[in-house]
Amino acid sequence: MIVARGSLYTRLALRVSMVIAASAAVLLAAMWYTTQVAANEAYDRLLTGNALQIAENTWLQGDNVTVDVPVAAFMLTPGVRTFYTVLDPQGRSIAGDPDFKPPIPWERLAEGPLLFDGVYQDVDVRIAVLGRRLAIDHEHPWAVVAVAQTKAARLSFAKSLSGNALIVIAVMAILTVLAATFTLYQTLAPLERIERALAERDPNDLAPLKMEVPAEIHALVSAINGFMQRLSLHQGLLRRVIGDAAHQLRTPVAALLSQVELLSTQSDETRKQAHLVRLRTLTTNMGRQIGQLINHAMVQHRADSAIPARLDLAELVRGEMADMLSSWHERDLQALDVGMDMPDQPCLIDGDATTLREAVKNVLGNALLYGAPGLLHVNIVAAGPYWEVHFIDDGPGIALASQASVRAPFSPRSGNRAGGSLGLSIVEQVMAAHGGAMLFSHDEAGHFTVVLRLRAAPA
Repeated sequence: MIVARGSLYTRLALRVSMVIAASAAVLLAAMWYTTQVAANEAYDRLLTGNALQIAENTWLQGDNVTVDVPVAAFMLTPGVRTFYTVLDPQGRSIAGDPDFKPPIPWERLAEGPLLFDGVYQDVDVRIAVLGRRLAIDHEHPWAVVAVAQTKAARLSFAKSLSGNALIVIAVMAILTVLAATFTLYQTLAPLERIERALAERDPNDLAPLKMEVPAEIHALVSAINGFMQRLSLHQGLLRRVIGDAAHQLRTPVAALLSQVELLSTQSDETRKQAHLVRLRTLTTNMGRQIGQLINHAMVQHRADSAIPARLDLAELVRGEMADMLSSWHERDLQALDVGMDMPDQPCLIDGDATTLREAVKNVLGNALLYGAPGLLHVNIVAAGPYWEVHFIDDGPGIALASQASVRAPFSPRSGNRAGGSLGLSIVEQVMAAHGGAMLFSHDEAGHFTVVLRLRAAPA
C-alpha cells in the first residue's frame, strides 16, 4: 500500500528556504561583524587624530610643559562625548579634565598611539593614549595625551549599517526563495505530465509512454514502461488461457451433458451401462484436458517469473519416473521393459524444477499412453556442454510430417486421441524457457527417441 506523506514540491521548497534562511543568517552575522569592525576603525582614527592634534601643540617651555589645545580637536560627532587630559612627565594633569586618569603604560609610549577600552563616569569609553617625547632627563621623558570618546555613537552607527544590510539581505532572500520555488515547480513539471498522461489513458491501454523527460527521471519512466509491458504480457496470457479453455472445453462439456441426458432417459440396463462407461471416459478425458490447460498456463507464467536454481537432472528424472510408474493405472505395466541409465556423478543444471518435472511427466505420459508397448528406457548422457535425457520406446513414434505440428498447442491429433494436444507443446515451451531443445530421432535398434537437451551448469 502506497501512503502519500506530504508533497515533494513542499518538501523541496521548505529545504531550499531553510538553506537560504541559514545562508542569510550567516551573511547577516558576517555583515554585523564587518560593520562593527568598520565603525571601530573609523572612530578609532578620529580618536587618534584628536590625540595627535593635542600632542602636536604640546611643548616644553623652560622646565614646564605647555599645551595649546586646538579647537579642531573637539569637533564632535553627533552623539559622541569627548574627555581628555594632558599629563606631564611626573603624571600631573596640566590640561583637560583632572579627574580623568586612565592607566598610562609608560613603557609602551614609544610604540605610538595606544587604544583600549575603559569606563569613565559609568560610561563605556574608548581611550587613545599618545606620548610626546620631551628633551629632558627624566625616567619618563614624555608628555602624555589621553583622549576618550563614548562608544554609544559607534554602536549606533554599526546598528544603522547592519539594519540597512538586514533589509537588503531580507529582500534578496525573499526574492531568492520565490525564484527557487518557481524553479522547483518548473523542474517537477515533467512528473505532473507523466501523472496526467497515465490518468488520461484508457484502462486497457498498456502501450509504453512516449515523451521527452529529463535524464534524472528517465529511469522512472523506463521502469513504468517495463511494468506496463510485463502487465500487458500477463493480461495477454490470461486472455489466451481463458480463450483456450473456452474453446477446448466447449465440446467435451456438451458431450458430457448429452450423455447425462441420454442416461437419465434410458431404461435399458445394457445401454445404461454403456452410457455410464462413455460418461466415465468423457469425464476422465476432460479432467486430463483441464489439467493440461492449467499446466500450460502455469508453464507460460513461470517462464517469465521463476528464478533458476541449481538442480540434479538425474535425481529429478528418477523421481518423476518413479512417481509416474507407481501411480499409472491406464495400462498394465507388468510386461513393460523399464530401464534407466544415468551417470554416477550429479547431472547439474540451472532451471525451474516445477516446469522441468512437468516436461518430464508429459514425455513419459505420452510414451505410456500412445507408445512403449513393451519397452521404455530413459538414459541421461553428456553431449558437450549439454545434458541429454533420452526417452526411448518401441512404439510407432511421431511421423516426420507431424513433428513440427506437435510442438504447437491444440494441433490436430491423429488416431482419435482425446485431450487438447498440449503435452509436447508444454515440453517445447519448457525447453525454450531453459535455452534447451526437444528433439525426435530413432536409435540404432529403430526405437523412437524423444531427446530433451539442457545446458549443463557451469562448475
